[in-house]
Amino acid sequence: MVQLGKQLTNDDFFNSDYNIFTHLILHYEDPGPHSHDFIEFFYVLGGQCLHNLNKVIDTVSIGDACLLTPTDSHTFKNIDYTFLHRDIIFKTDYFKAMCRQYSENLYDKLESGEWDKHFTLNNQQMNYLEEIVQPATQPNNPNIDLITGNVCSFIINALIEHNLKIAKNKSIPWISRLLALLSTPENFKTDLQILLSAFPYSKEHICRTFKKATGKSLTDYFNEQKLQYAHTLLQSSTLSVEQICETLNFSSNSYFYHLYKKHFNFTPRCSRTQKHSNKE
Repeated sequence: MVQLGKQLTNDDFFNSDYNIFTHLILHYEDPGPHSHDFIEFFYVLGGQCLHNLNKVIDTVSIGDACLLTPTDSHTFKNIDYTFLHRDIIFKTDYFKAMCRQYSENLYDKLESGEWDKHFTLNNQQMNYLEEIVQPATQPNNPNIDLITGNVCSFIINALIEHNLKIAKNKSIPWISRLLALLSTPENFKTDLQILLSAFPYSKEHICRTFKKATGKSLTDYFNEQKLQYAHTLLQSSTLSVEQICETLNFSSNSYFYHLYKKHFNFTPRCSRTQKHSNKE
C-alpha cells in the first residue's frame, strides 16, 4: 500500500471549465511525497533528477515521461539546476472518458499498475507534444476542447504503443527469463557471461535481441539492477560501501562510485548520509 502524503486537488490548478492545465516547471519546490485527485503527465525537457514513484527510486532525464493516477504517490529529489519538465494535468473523469474510447478497461490497467506508465519520448515526439499543448496555455481559447482531446489522445496512444511493445517482447520466452535472471540479487555476483551461457544462442545474438527488445544494452541493464540494489543496501544495511561493491561484483570501488554517481546524481556515501539524516 502506498503511503500517501499531501494530496493536491483540482482546486489547486483548475480555475475554469477547462479539462486541462499545463505549465513548465523551471524551479521545482519539493512538496514531499504527494498524490493528486487528478491525472498528471510529466516529461523531462532538460537536466535530470531522482523520481520517487510509490517508493521506487529511478533517475529521470531528457525524454523520460510518466503518467500519474490518483493511486500514485511521488516526488522529485536531488534535482540539478538544469532540471526542466512540463506537467500536463487532466481532470480524472475526463481522462477516464477518453480511455473508454479505446477500451473499457484501459484506465483500470493504468491505475492498477498492470500497464507500465513510465516510458521515453524521442525528440520528434517531444517537439510535437510541445507544439500541440502550447495553445492550452492561452486563456479563453475557443478551441480548448479540440486541443485537450488532441493532447490527451497523443498521450494515451503513446502509452498504448509502449505497452504493446512490452507485451510483444514478453512473447519471446527467453527474453523474459533473462530479464528475471538479471534482476535477481542472488545473480548479481555472477559474471554476465556465465548467465548468458544458460541460453543456446551466441552472445552477439543475445545482445542484439535484448537491445532491440528493451532499448538498453545487457551491461547497462544489469548494472542498473545492481545499482538499485546497492541503494537499497545503503539505506537498509550496515554493510560498508566496499563490502557492497564486492557483493555486487564490480571490478573496482572507483568504477562502482562512478556508475552510482552517474545513475543517482550523488555518491554512495551521500546516500548513506541521507539515510541517517532521514532518521533524525
